[in-house]
Amino acid sequence: MTDPFSVVRQAHRIYAAYYQQILPLIYATAQDMNTTFITWDTWSFCKPPQRNKNPFEAWKWDFLPIMDLSFAFSRQKQPGASMTTDDFVLDFHLVTDSELSSDQRVKQYGENVEPDATALNTSAERAESYLCVYLFAAARDKIYDSPYNLWNSYSGYPMTDSAIHLSDDKNIKGIGFRLNLHEIAHDEGRQLLLNKINENLTILQIPLSMH
Repeated sequence: MTDPFSVVRQAHRIYAAYYQQILPLIYATAQDMNTTFITWDTWSFCKPPQRNKNPFEAWKWDFLPIMDLSFAFSRQKQPGASMTTDDFVLDFHLVTDSELSSDQRVKQYGENVEPDATALNTSAERAESYLCVYLFAAARDKIYDSPYNLWNSYSGYPMTDSAIHLSDDKNIKGIGFRLNLHEIAHDEGRQLLLNKINENLTILQIPLSMH
């Protein structure tokens, strides 16, 4: 008799293979940019509960953390000093399933509703997997004492149109672009991603008076 849970085992193996491809790509690209890791965070769901928390009280989706999350890195000429306009934060925002990205999930199912995985409104075939890449820099020197504070002070994310978008208080410049994962899932994908980041970094580093 066929074991129906073989599908579950296969799904987990596919997911692990996905992690083994996408995470090294992101990290290698961050290293190509000579950046240092700052933090990672989840958006649509929470990180898996810690050992001292009751896991049965968490949403089941929390056990699949790489659904809608970001990995933030920074590059500073003087690490440990306040941020200058030449320093920047690099944020890779990975969305594995567009139907479950933070804004889409709330819009489709409600803010405090855990979606039923067997009854999602958009099929897996119609949904998308994509990577948004964002760059942030201070508009003036010595406003932020650390890369994390700069990254954490930009409310939300800028549009992914490769144009400068200022934070509400005008203290942070942000820029971003988006690539579907199939666009970088090949041997030249890392170089393509790196080229796009450098193109956007060039725009970010133009003084505001010249935009």
